[in-house]
Amino acid sequence: MDADAQKPAVKSASRRYGEVTHIRFSADELASLKAIAERECATVSEVVRRLVWAEAGHLPVASEALRPAIVDMTDQLRRLGVNFNQAVRAINDGRVAQDEDLEQALIAVGDLVRQFREELKTMTCGSRKAREAGP
Repeated sequence: MDADAQKPAVKSASRRYGEVTHIRFSADELASLKAIAERECATVSEVVRRLVWAEAGHLPVASEALRPAIVDMTDQLRRLGVNFNQAVRAINDGRVAQDEDLEQALIAVGDLVRQFREELKTMTCGSRKAREAGP
Protein backbone atom coordinates (compact mmCIF):
# COMPACT_ATOMS: atom_id res chain seq x y z
CA MET A 1 0.00 0.00 0.00
CA ASP A 2 1.43 3.37 -0.94
CA ALA A 3 1.66 6.37 1.40
CA ASP A 4 -1.02 8.33 -0.51
CA ALA A 5 -3.59 5.57 0.02
CA GLN A 6 -2.98 5.76 3.78
CA LYS A 7 -3.41 9.55 4.09
CA PRO A 8 -7.26 9.65 4.03
CA ALA A 9 -7.48 7.02 6.78
CA VAL A 10 -4.97 8.90 8.94
CA LYS A 11 -6.79 12.18 8.32
CA SER A 12 -10.09 10.58 9.27
CA ALA A 13 -8.66 9.13 12.48
CA SER A 14 -7.11 12.48 13.32
CA ARG A 15 -10.47 14.19 12.95
CA ARG A 16 -12.15 11.53 15.07
CA TYR A 17 -9.67 11.36 17.92
CA GLY A 18 -7.49 14.44 17.64
CA GLU A 19 -4.59 13.63 19.94
CA VAL A 20 -1.94 10.95 19.50
CA THR A 21 0.09 9.43 22.29
CA HIS A 22 2.91 6.93 22.24
CA ILE A 23 3.09 4.15 24.81
CA ARG A 24 5.84 1.62 25.34
CA PHE A 25 4.83 -1.98 26.02
CA SER A 26 6.91 -5.06 26.75
CA ALA A 27 6.80 -7.77 24.11
CA ASP A 28 4.42 -9.83 26.29
CA GLU A 29 2.10 -6.88 26.92
CA LEU A 30 1.95 -6.03 23.24
CA ALA A 31 1.31 -9.68 22.36
CA SER A 32 -1.57 -9.70 24.83
CA LEU A 33 -3.02 -6.51 23.33
CA LYS A 34 -2.73 -7.92 19.81
CA ALA A 35 -4.43 -11.15 20.88
CA ILE A 36 -7.32 -9.19 22.42
CA ALA A 37 -7.56 -7.05 19.28
CA GLU A 38 -7.64 -10.13 17.06
CA ARG A 39 -10.31 -11.80 19.22
CA GLU A 40 -12.47 -8.65 19.24
CA CYS A 41 -11.90 -7.81 15.54
CA ALA A 42 -10.51 -4.45 16.62
CA THR A 43 -7.28 -2.52 16.33
CA VAL A 44 -4.79 -2.33 19.21
CA SER A 45 -5.71 1.36 19.50
CA GLU A 46 -9.38 0.45 19.87
CA VAL A 47 -8.53 -2.07 22.62
CA VAL A 48 -6.52 0.56 24.52
CA ARG A 49 -9.37 3.09 24.13
CA ARG A 50 -11.87 0.52 25.45
CA LEU A 51 -9.68 -0.15 28.47
CA VAL A 52 -9.47 3.57 29.18
CA TRP A 53 -13.26 3.95 28.72
CA ALA A 54 -13.89 1.08 31.13
CA GLU A 55 -11.56 2.57 33.73
CA ALA A 56 -13.27 5.96 33.32
CA GLY A 57 -16.65 4.36 33.97
CA HIS A 58 -18.02 4.45 30.41
CA LEU A 59 -20.09 1.61 29.04
CA PRO A 60 -18.11 -1.22 27.47
CA VAL A 61 -18.49 -2.34 23.88
CA ALA A 62 -20.26 -5.72 23.85
CA SER A 63 -18.31 -8.81 22.86
CA GLU A 64 -19.47 -10.79 19.84
CA ALA A 65 -20.96 -13.40 22.20
CA LEU A 66 -23.12 -10.79 23.99
CA ARG A 67 -24.03 -8.72 20.95
CA PRO A 68 -27.10 -10.80 19.85
CA ALA A 69 -28.61 -10.69 23.34
CA ILE A 70 -28.08 -6.95 23.62
CA VAL A 71 -29.53 -6.36 20.16
CA ASP A 72 -32.57 -8.40 21.23
CA MET A 73 -32.93 -6.35 24.44
CA THR A 74 -32.72 -3.15 22.38
CA ASP A 75 -35.52 -4.39 20.15
CA GLN A 76 -37.65 -5.31 23.17
CA LEU A 77 -37.12 -1.82 24.56
CA ARG A 78 -38.22 -0.38 21.22
CA ARG A 79 -41.43 -2.42 21.45
CA LEU A 80 -41.92 -1.26 25.03
CA GLY A 81 -41.55 2.30 23.79
CA VAL A 82 -44.31 1.70 21.23
CA ASN A 83 -46.63 0.46 24.01
CA PHE A 84 -45.60 3.40 26.17
CA ASN A 85 -46.51 5.84 23.39
CA GLN A 86 -49.90 4.17 22.98
CA ALA A 87 -50.60 4.61 26.72
CA VAL A 88 -49.62 8.27 26.62
CA ARG A 89 -51.73 8.81 23.51
CA ALA A 90 -54.74 7.24 25.26
CA ILE A 91 -54.30 9.68 28.14
CA ASN A 92 -53.91 12.63 25.79
CA ASP A 93 -56.98 11.58 23.74
CA GLY A 94 -59.07 11.35 26.92
CA ARG A 95 -59.64 7.58 26.67
CA VAL A 96 -58.00 7.18 30.08
CA ALA A 97 -58.62 9.48 33.01
CA GLN A 98 -55.72 11.88 33.38
CA ASP A 99 -53.88 11.56 36.65
CA GLU A 100 -50.85 13.73 37.37
CA ASP A 101 -49.06 10.96 39.30
CA LEU A 102 -49.60 8.52 36.42
CA GLU A 103 -48.42 11.10 33.93
CA GLN A 104 -45.22 11.76 35.91
CA ALA A 105 -44.60 8.01 36.28
CA LEU A 106 -45.04 7.45 32.54
CA ILE A 107 -42.65 10.29 31.74
CA ALA A 108 -40.06 8.83 34.13
CA VAL A 109 -40.45 5.34 32.65
CA GLY A 110 -40.18 6.73 29.12
CA ASP A 111 -36.99 8.57 29.98
CA LEU A 112 -35.47 5.42 31.50
CA VAL A 113 -36.44 3.28 28.51
CA ARG A 114 -34.89 5.77 26.07
CA GLN A 115 -31.71 6.06 28.15
CA PHE A 116 -31.32 2.30 28.51
CA ARG A 117 -31.98 1.72 24.81
CA GLU A 118 -29.35 4.30 23.83
CA GLU A 119 -26.83 2.71 26.20
CA LEU A 120 -27.48 -0.71 24.69
CA LYS A 121 -27.13 0.66 21.17
CA THR A 122 -23.83 2.27 22.15
CA MET A 123 -22.55 -1.05 23.47
CA THR A 124 -23.32 -2.82 20.19
CA CYS A 125 -21.70 -0.32 17.85
CA GLY A 126 -18.57 -2.49 17.61
CA SER A 127 -15.23 -1.40 16.32
CA ARG A 128 -14.68 0.42 13.07
CA LYS A 129 -12.44 -2.44 11.90
CA ALA A 130 -15.23 -5.00 12.38
CA ARG A 131 -17.81 -2.76 10.65
CA GLU A 132 -15.54 -2.22 7.67
CA ALA A 133 -14.84 -5.97 7.39
CA GLY A 134 -18.57 -6.58 6.98
CA PRO A 135 -20.53 -9.73 7.82
